[in-house]
Amino acid sequence: MQSDISPYRKTMSERKSLLIPGDFPPVVSGIATYFVEIWKHFPPEKCYILAPKDEGWQSFDAASPLNIIRRCIPTGNTTKAKILKSLLHTFWTIILHLRYKFDILHCGQVLSSGITGWTLKKLFGVPYVIYVYGSETYRFGDKPLLMNSIRSFLENADKIIPNSRFTMQEFLNIGIPAEKFDVITPGVDTTRFTPMPKDPALIEKYNLSGKFVLLTVARLDERKGHDFVIRTIARLRNKFRNISYLIVGKGREEEALRKLVNELGVSDKVIFAGFVADEDLPKYYNLSDLFILLNRQSSANERLKGDYEGFGIVFLEASACAKPVIAGNFGGIHDAVEDDKSGYIIDGTDLNAIVATVERLITDESQRLEIGRHGLQRAQRYFDWKTISKKVQPYL
Repeated sequence: MQSDISPYRKTMSERKSLLIPGDFPPVVSGIATYFVEIWKHFPPEKCYILAPKDEGWQSFDAASPLNIIRRCIPTGNTTKAKILKSLLHTFWTIILHLRYKFDILHCGQVLSSGITGWTLKKLFGVPYVIYVYGSETYRFGDKPLLMNSIRSFLENADKIIPNSRFTMQEFLNIGIPAEKFDVITPGVDTTRFTPMPKDPALIEKYNLSGKFVLLTVARLDERKGHDFVIRTIARLRNKFRNISYLIVGKGREEEALRKLVNELGVSDKVIFAGFVADEDLPKYYNLSDLFILLNRQSSANERLKGDYEGFGIVFLEASACAKPVIAGNFGGIHDAVEDDKSGYIIDGTDLNAIVATVERLITDESQRLEIGRHGLQRAQRYFDWKTISKKVQPYL
């Protein structure tokens, strides 16, 4: 891959870059994981990171080799917090640029830091890269001011990095030129996420001895499809009495999901594990027999309407643990899951299809093992973070 960002007159070892990720550890999110795992492979003396002072940041930074500059920047979801976040990103980036003279900016979110890249390019001629994850135009399509801002930030960017081909198509549909894009998917740490025996302590904790375990690792949001998995459990509970569904994560839909569990009478089959620390996730993936996330496009919540799964790092994490996966068919999933090879991509709202697919994998152990083996090989070959970082490196 060759960089075509014209201001690159210095050699890579001479250039200084600033990443403005928006989300960054200790915050747990797909965006935070994406940037920390990639930037681990870059020289910290040339690669600066501007991040907020989220709870626990001192402990994270003390143990990290990354060159992180922390400032008081809000991370809330209110309109006021988001506006202030954008303004402070821009303010601090200008201050830092006057000191360090950056050669390139990496803007981790199209609105909250896209305006920062746009501003510094206008003021100082600094080129910038924007990362996009999908659903931005769906969520803000009825807001002309925001859509005009998105178009302007993207059209002035020197490169746009979407997390999947599906995400790229979303922005091609609003007229952004194809030559602006370079799809670079997320990856997985295949040294951490790797096949291992089921953890006896977790088996005891959740009473999973002799159980066939379905697992979802995700925020409890509508678009993650937990509700259809719960309905599937209700349909299969009598035929497969040893079936269990383990839900890892917290979120706005927890109360509604617990209510659904009680209404369907499957409280003995569904386990809400809550938040699990990132370092413990490999044990949870390996506790399962089948990973399932029936992603779909959000529609019920007006604020999140149109939101979708731009890629799905969790599918790679499950595959790296040699687990077969079932995914919903909306969003960038076809880059994360190889249909009929590393898992099955199905309509996440078709209950009959979901039940049939889960039943087939419960009853066919050889198929589960073959799908798991293929997913593991695919994750190791194409999605290790070191491989992914090499795709970003030319833009530093």
